[in-house]
Amino acid sequence: MRRARDYLEGHEEQSSSSRQHSTPHGYDEFSSPRTTSYGGNSSQNTTLSSGPTHPPPQSPMQVAQSASSIILPSPASLKFPSSQSLPPMSPPTTSQTSIQNADLQDLQHQVSVKTFEFQTLQREYDALLQNLERQKTKCATFEKKLEVSGIEINSLKEEKERLLAQILTVEGQIEELQQSRDEARRQLVANGAQYVRIMDMANRLQSQSAEAKKIWELEKARLEQRIRLLEEAMVAGTPKPTPTVVAEQQPGINSVPSSVDSTDTMNTTIPSQTEIINVLRSEISRLRSRTHTLESTVQNMRRESFSIQTVARKILDSGDKIGNIAKEVVGEDE
Repeated sequence: MRRARDYLEGHEEQSSSSRQHSTPHGYDEFSSPRTTSYGGNSSQNTTLSSGPTHPPPQSPMQVAQSASSIILPSPASLKFPSSQSLPPMSPPTTSQTSIQNADLQDLQHQVSVKTFEFQTLQREYDALLQNLERQKTKCATFEKKLEVSGIEINSLKEEKERLLAQILTVEGQIEELQQSRDEARRQLVANGAQYVRIMDMANRLQSQSAEAKKIWELEKARLEQRIRLLEEAMVAGTPKPTPTVVAEQQPGINSVPSSVDSTDTMNTTIPSQTEIINVLRSEISRLRSRTHTLESTVQNMRRESFSIQTVARKILDSGDKIGNIAKEVVGEDE
């Protein structure tokens, strides 16, 4: 049993040494050109390269399958050699140790290089992740800006439609103002012609009223003079104003016929004087009423002239206002 155990341990040591001497690519370390660079001299390298080659390492699954496929003999059937026939156990040489150290250093160097590369790739990966996050943030920001821009575009479209509607409304108002301007101009021309006619009529009325006033003043002075003469004759009590004279002075009174005798005239002097006084009084009242009528007519004509002038001023003011409005409308159109 001890010999079988020793045999198995020696076999495991050989397999482990073969795994240690094998390269990561599955080739023997003695046949690889990398190990030759770390060797001592040329004689040792030739000796090592001519040594036995080992099979490539197997995976744990393959080892388990191979172990399960091997049928081990029973301990009783094994015939172990005697202790005298076992080969002597010699320690590893210095060249193998140096080669193993060189391989170990090479592997450590490769591990450090791979670790550095892995760290570099990890940092690049982290940088790419951060860049991706930034790009995602930028994309989200751009999407939000795009949404805001879409909302602004929609609002601008609505504003454009509203402004177009306002433009159409303003154009309609401009057309109406142009029509009203043309109408105001025509009305202004008509009002100007009417104003000219009114001024002509006012001037004619003023001239007529002045002439009528002169005539009425002359007639009033003549009538007042006649009234004053008649009153003086009545106060004096003399029969100076005979019916013939009175008839000549007053056209409304008929003259006494000349065929009447002087005696009849003397007899009828007192009644005729009374009649003359009555006639004169009635004539005076009639003249006074006519004077009042003429004065009222003159006042009415003055009031009418004043009202005509007022209407003319109003028409002139309205014409000025219409002209100003037309100028403003023309200025806005320009």
